[in-house]
Amino acid sequence: MRWQRKSLRRRLLLWLLGALAIISALMLFEVRSSASKAANEAYDRVLLGSALAIAERVVVVGEQLEVDVPYVALEMLTSAAQDRVFYQVVGPGNDFITGYDDLPVVDDSEIPKNGAPLFFDADYRGDAIRVGVISRHISGGRLSARFTVMVAETVEGRNNLINEMMTAAIVRQLVLILVAGIVLWIGIGWGLKPLVRLEAALNRRTPSDLRPIEHEVPQEVRHLIDAINDLMKRLGGSIEAMQRFTSNAAHQLRTPLAAIQTQAELAQDEKDPANITKRLEHLNRSTKQTSRLINQLLSLARTHQEDEDFQFEAVDLKLLSEEVTRAYVPEAVSQQIDLGFEQQGQIVSVVGNEELIKEALKNLIENALHYCPENSTVTVRLKQISENVVIEVEDNGPGVSKEERDKIFERFYRSETRDDEGCGLGLPIVREIMERHGGIIEYQAALEGRGACFQLKFPQA
Repeated sequence: MRWQRKSLRRRLLLWLLGALAIISALMLFEVRSSASKAANEAYDRVLLGSALAIAERVVVVGEQLEVDVPYVALEMLTSAAQDRVFYQVVGPGNDFITGYDDLPVVDDSEIPKNGAPLFFDADYRGDAIRVGVISRHISGGRLSARFTVMVAETVEGRNNLINEMMTAAIVRQLVLILVAGIVLWIGIGWGLKPLVRLEAALNRRTPSDLRPIEHEVPQEVRHLIDAINDLMKRLGGSIEAMQRFTSNAAHQLRTPLAAIQTQAELAQDEKDPANITKRLEHLNRSTKQTSRLINQLLSLARTHQEDEDFQFEAVDLKLLSEEVTRAYVPEAVSQQIDLGFEQQGQIVSVVGNEELIKEALKNLIENALHYCPENSTVTVRLKQISENVVIEVEDNGPGVSKEERDKIFERFYRSETRDDEGCGLGLPIVREIMERHGGIIEYQAALEGRGACFQLKFPQA
C-alpha cells in the first residue's frame, strides 16, 4: 500500500532510472571486456615487437647460436615504470641460450611453426605476467636449427590502462543517468500538468455538479476519465431516483399520517361512545395502512442494497412456498378465502436470496387476499416451464383491467377505479427483486376476464 500511495512522478522516475541503471551496468561489463581486449592488443604488439627485435639478433657462430640482445628491444617494454621485463632465448631441444632461465616453460607443440606469435598469461615469482612467444628457423655455417624467443612483462601497466578506461566509462554513465533523471523529472512533471488542471477543475465543482468531465487529458488517462464519467452518470441517476423516491414516499406517508391526526383529533372531541368507536376504527385502519407502507418502503430499500451485501445461496422453492403460504392461511380463513398450495412435477432449486424471494411471494399473496372478495380461491402453484422454475399466484378475484396492466408495476401507482387502500409498492418491489435474481414477473389474465395470475420466473440453478 505504501508503494501504491507514492507519487506517480517518483514511481515513474524510479522505474525509468532503475531500468537505465541496469542497462548501464550491462554496458559497463561490455566496456570492460572491450577495454581488456584493446589493452591486451596494444601491449601484445609491443611484446611482439620486442621478441622480433631479439630474434633478429640471433646468429650462428660455429655450431652454436649466440644472441646480442639489443637495448632498444627491452626499452620498448619499460615505458611503464611499474612494469618489469623478462626475456628468454632457447635453442634446439630447449637448450637455454640467454635471459631468465626460470620463465614458464612452453611446450614446443603449442608454439605455431608458421611464425605466428603465441600469447598467454602466467605467474612468475609471485607476479602476474603476460608472455609473448615466437619461433624462428635459422641456418648458417654448419648449423640449421629452430630457436624460440620468449618475452614477458608484468601487467600493472595494462591493468591501469583498463581501470582508466573503466573509470572514464563509469563517469560518463553516471553523468548520463543524472542528466536523464533531471530530464525525466521535468518531462514527467510537464506531462502530468493536464492532471493537475483536471484536479483544480474538479475542486471548483459543487457537490451537486455531476456533469461529465470534458477536459483534455493524455490518452493513457482517457479510459479512467470515461470510467469516472460513467460512474458520475450512474450516480446522478441513482441520486435522481432516490430524490424522486423520497419525494413520493413523503407524499404517500403524508396522507395516512394526516388521516391518523384527523381521526385522533375528532375522537378527542367526540362525546358519543359509538362515534368514538367509529373514529378509533378509522384510526386503526389508517395506522395499519401506514405500517404496511413503511414495511414496503423498507423492503424496497433492501432490494437496493449493494451487490457485495447481496448473499446468494441455493433456495428450495418448495419449502419456501409452503412456509409462506401456511403463514397466510389464518388471515385467508378470517376473510373466508380458500388459500392453498400445489406443486406440479419435480422442482429443482434456484440460486438467490431466500429472504427477498419470501418478500416477493408475500406481496403477491397479500395483494390477492386484499383484492379478492369473500368465498374466493387463491392458489400458490409451483411448476416448471421450459428452463424456468415458476411460482404462480392465481386467484378468481376481479383481476386487472387492460388499461392498468402496463401501469401496475410502476411505483406508487394506485387504481382510480376502486377504493384502493394500498400504497402502490407491492408489485414494483416484486419486479425489482426478480430483476436482482435475473428473473421476471409476468401477469396472466384469467379466462372470461375474471381473476388474475402472477408468475415469478426464476432461471434454474
